[in-house]
Amino acid sequence: MAQEYSYVDYTVKDGLAGSTVYGMALDKEGFLWFATETGLSRFDGIHFRNFYMSDGLPDNEVLQLFVDSRNRVWIIPFKYSICYYLNGKIHNQENDALLRKLTIRSEIVNIIEDAAGNIIIAEKKAIHLLSADGTITDIDEFGGKAFDLLQAGINKEGKCRIFLQFVAVIETRLDKGKLVYEGTIHIPGPNNSSSTYISPQLRMIESGDSLLFFDIRGDKRFTMRMPKGFINISRLNDSSLTLNAYSGALLLDIRHRKIIDSFLSGQTVSGVLEDPDGGLWFSTLGGGIHRLATRNAIHYSFRRDNTLFPVFSILKVDSALYVGTDRFYLWTSVNNGRTFRSHQIYNRFSRGRVITIVQAGEKKIIAGTDGGTFSIEKGGEKSWLMWQRGAVKAMSVISDTTFMEITGISARIMRLTGGDPLDTLWPGRSTCGCLQNDSCYIGTLTGLYALSLAKRSARPEELFRGGVSAVQASPDGVIWAATYGEGLVLYKNDREVRRITVEDGLTSNICRYLFIGEGNVWVGTDKGLNKITLSKDAVDGYKIIHFTSADGLSSNIINTVFVKGKKVYVGTPEGMTVLNEDKIVKSGECLLRLTDITIAGKDWPLDTANFTLPHKENDLQFEYVGISYQSEGAIHYRYRLLGADERWKTTDQTFLHYPSLPPGQYVLEMVAINKSGETSNTLQLPFAIDKPLWEKNWMRALFILAAGGLIWLVFYQRVRAIRRKEAEKSATATRIAELEQMALRSQMNPHFIFNSLNSIQLFVMEKDVRGANEYITHFSRLIRQTLDISAKAAITLQEETDYLSTYLELEKRRFEYAFDYTLSVDAELNKRELSIPPMILQPYVENAIVHGIAHRIDKKGYITIKIESDFYYLICTVEDNGVGREVAALYKSRNPIQYPSKGMQLTAKRIAILNSTMKNPISTVVEDIAEQDGETGGTRVIVRFPLDL
Repeated sequence: MAQEYSYVDYTVKDGLAGSTVYGMALDKEGFLWFATETGLSRFDGIHFRNFYMSDGLPDNEVLQLFVDSRNRVWIIPFKYSICYYLNGKIHNQENDALLRKLTIRSEIVNIIEDAAGNIIIAEKKAIHLLSADGTITDIDEFGGKAFDLLQAGINKEGKCRIFLQFVAVIETRLDKGKLVYEGTIHIPGPNNSSSTYISPQLRMIESGDSLLFFDIRGDKRFTMRMPKGFINISRLNDSSLTLNAYSGALLLDIRHRKIIDSFLSGQTVSGVLEDPDGGLWFSTLGGGIHRLATRNAIHYSFRRDNTLFPVFSILKVDSALYVGTDRFYLWTSVNNGRTFRSHQIYNRFSRGRVITIVQAGEKKIIAGTDGGTFSIEKGGEKSWLMWQRGAVKAMSVISDTTFMEITGISARIMRLTGGDPLDTLWPGRSTCGCLQNDSCYIGTLTGLYALSLAKRSARPEELFRGGVSAVQASPDGVIWAATYGEGLVLYKNDREVRRITVEDGLTSNICRYLFIGEGNVWVGTDKGLNKITLSKDAVDGYKIIHFTSADGLSSNIINTVFVKGKKVYVGTPEGMTVLNEDKIVKSGECLLRLTDITIAGKDWPLDTANFTLPHKENDLQFEYVGISYQSEGAIHYRYRLLGADERWKTTDQTFLHYPSLPPGQYVLEMVAINKSGETSNTLQLPFAIDKPLWEKNWMRALFILAAGGLIWLVFYQRVRAIRRKEAEKSATATRIAELEQMALRSQMNPHFIFNSLNSIQLFVMEKDVRGANEYITHFSRLIRQTLDISAKAAITLQEETDYLSTYLELEKRRFEYAFDYTLSVDAELNKRELSIPPMILQPYVENAIVHGIAHRIDKKGYITIKIESDFYYLICTVEDNGVGREVAALYKSRNPIQYPSKGMQLTAKRIAILNSTMKNPISTVVEDIAEQDGETGGTRVIVRFPLDL
């Protein structure tokens, strides 16, 4: 069985748009692009994103791709058209103003960019120069003749070099929008664009059945036979390229002018591309995409009768390599390991695995199988059955004569020469085992047990409960146990000292195989191979390195591992992979790219940064990817959203969803970490969620002002309404009071007139005509004054004193001069400016005369009226030297008057009504004047009028 490389395959089942792939390109952001017969695919190492005519492609069949310095991915479809992808959008000749100016009439050979940033679109019959300033120059002839264009490329000066097909091949240079003749290449026979190549250092052209190379370095020229079914050339670097053909790809060393390797024998390779991690990508016509992670990983597949055999055991002794597979086949290397020959060590059953192979002595090999234990002569061509009782799971050589055998029914010590077991260590089903000093460790499907060989009667100690797949002892005395779901469990002195799981860096907690050697622990899992080595830089002294299909393994399911020197032999269901540990690159480029932003279910432009969203559009989803092709998806991400949470979090998902972010300023920060621990660039995306209109400061201020204004308006309207009502009430009360005052005054007028008429009647009865006439004269004057002041709400102090003087004179005459009086006003008072309600003092004066002075028998009555001020009130005092209130009451009870006086009552009511409408009320005090002997000497009435009346 011949050696070959291990490839990772991508087809339509993995998301590729089509299995027929015409071309590939790597853009500036690290994405891979594939041109297929049924669409365009972009790949980030994990996901495929496909583009079709519905996304803007002129045609679903895409032939070529080119990436320019602005990261525009130029797309050449089968249809005579052109387009490019930039920032999430396909620009075509319908939606792009510049491309709309182009007219493509024939097949586009290729697209290039010169040193000045001009884009040259080379079609079969014309050349289109898209200048960096946006102008377009079309060239469709050379020397006045139409041409057939073979190929276009860049020379060492960075200018466009073009091969034109006439009778001979004309080499030209595009300079300032014109084709300049460079030379003629006389090549017999026709030529085609696919077998023509131009680069700054190299030119190639078809010459019959050969390829003619012009190496500009040193002006070298050499010829190479054209591979059968030759398609095109793919440049990998300055010193190597591949010749792609229907039968695979050949790697050409330009400097040494020889083929140094071959790839994908039997497949139609349309192109080869090298990624930043050094991996090679092969596009094929019908077979999809294949990735070769490294040329330092060689794969061997073991087949018979078109059946692929999985590898279960590997052993290398000197230069011989033994490989155990299914159907009891033991494969032995020949020709220095380039091929293998097979030997079926047991043929009684159609199925049966060679599970373990160990060396016993210099010439003897022992193989444990599903059918028993076999002794193999060195060379592997002869074998014989040593023991047949149960399927053998593991073996360990104890001495030159004995070994330990772990089977499906027991664990026992056997002779190397065969025969019955020497001793049974564990009388039950076992999966693995190892010896360390005087202890034996047996792994089963239910746990790990420690047995003392010195104390065989002692009960085994259970160290671990659960399925154990492998157990090995390291030189430092640590027992390593591989489990079926809990990672690795480490014991020392029969005590658990550590567990190593995926959280510590294992590719999986399902550990299938252990190999300890060369100072390292190799752990095979269902998700790759792990190398654990002591390291001062690692936590707890252990450093873990991963090997997966991305590193060249034929499968991530590991059945067995064997290490010899720097060669690592890995058995998988797909065969055996041999790794050269020193030459496998374990660190590579890791890029972090944002692939999609979705806001409220709608796509958001990726080239938008520091954007602000309305508060209702706060449902955000970010999609991203870490690009590390050697990690093959084994990437985790650390992220935080500043403004929401300052803590860093870790995830393996390639999207973050924030369904309801509150308003605020945010910055999404994220890094990707590949499987080798390489950290990507830090992605920072600032954005903001706008506050609702009602939460904005200016709106809040406006709202506060509006609310304040509304409150003020409501308050103002309320105050106005209250004031209006109060004014109405006050006006009503005032009007009522005025009406009442008028009513009272109208009552007092008859009262006064009644008294005056009584006096006139007395004069008439006494036949004092002269006295009656004088009295009537004074009375008429008083009537006029009464009628005048009774119509007013207030009168001046001057009017009041005049009125009182007239009244006193009239009463003095009526009572025959039985009293005298004084009326004084403080000289500082302005009698013409101060005002008081009319006819308030008159009733008190009348009362003093009628009830006080009138009852004196000596006719020496005296009334004093004094008006003064204390800056707040106008104080009016009415004093008489009458008989006093008590004596007056006696007279009143003895001599009831037919018409009782109502002056005091009416005055009291008037004052009460006035006080109901005034801020400062009118007050009245009536008191007796006491003499020195304790007798009453008259009455004093004090009336206080507010000055702001």
